[in-house]
Amino acid sequence: MPIIGDRIEVERKPKLGGGGPGKIPHRRGYGGGDDGDHDRSGDFSPSQQRLRRGRIGVAIGIVCVSGLFMGLTVVYLLRLGTGHWDPDAHKEVYGWTPFVLPYFQLWVNTSLLILSSCTLEMARRAMEKKSEFSTMGILPPRLKPDLPWLTITVGLGFGFLAGQVWVWNNLRAQGVFLYANTGSSFFYILTGLHALHLFGGLAVLFYTACGNWLRVKFESQRIAVDITAWYWHFMALLWLGIFALLHFARP
Repeated sequence: MPIIGDRIEVERKPKLGGGGPGKIPHRRGYGGGDDGDHDRSGDFSPSQQRLRRGRIGVAIGIVCVSGLFMGLTVVYLLRLGTGHWDPDAHKEVYGWTPFVLPYFQLWVNTSLLILSSCTLEMARRAMEKKSEFSTMGILPPRLKPDLPWLTITVGLGFGFLAGQVWVWNNLRAQGVFLYANTGSSFFYILTGLHALHLFGGLAVLFYTACGNWLRVKFESQRIAVDITAWYWHFMALLWLGIFALLHFARP
């Protein structure tokens, strides 16, 4: 009896090129889609991350300082139109004694602060340009001698503080003291707090200007100047607001 066997052949496709491509490993950011786990912070260099953190910190500080001076401004305006009860005289006494502002000294100080804000911006731009050229590995072109903008800014800042001391001494010579009356108290408080906050930024700029002698890295100096420039411009605008308040809001 004959045996019939069924033969089944499996069709196989021939391999081309002697081998397959193999398994392609998965990499972040590779291919057409994003799997959602891409870390955006990797797009920034360490110096750029430091700069971002510094700017955020300065922005928070500016908000806090703004809140402080806004509160003082509200109290100033409320006290401007009200008096206080004198128990000895048994009546309400208006304790706001007007005094003449030393406008000449104040305008000199205002000019110094605005000029220092301009020179600091020049220093920031010069250091930023130098950083861009150094990143490319080339030296920046020197078409003209570079001015020491940062040193000039520090000098103008100390000049502003010295001018404020000059103003306070002139007021004391006229008999206008801190606790003389409500108006003089607010004048000393507003200008004194502003000078104190400005001194903090000036200390950072002075340290950065001495960076070459203190062997501070150039990138750290550039970041410090960039961050402090934000704060310094804010202090200049704040001083203009204080000056306007003392001039227009008075009895």
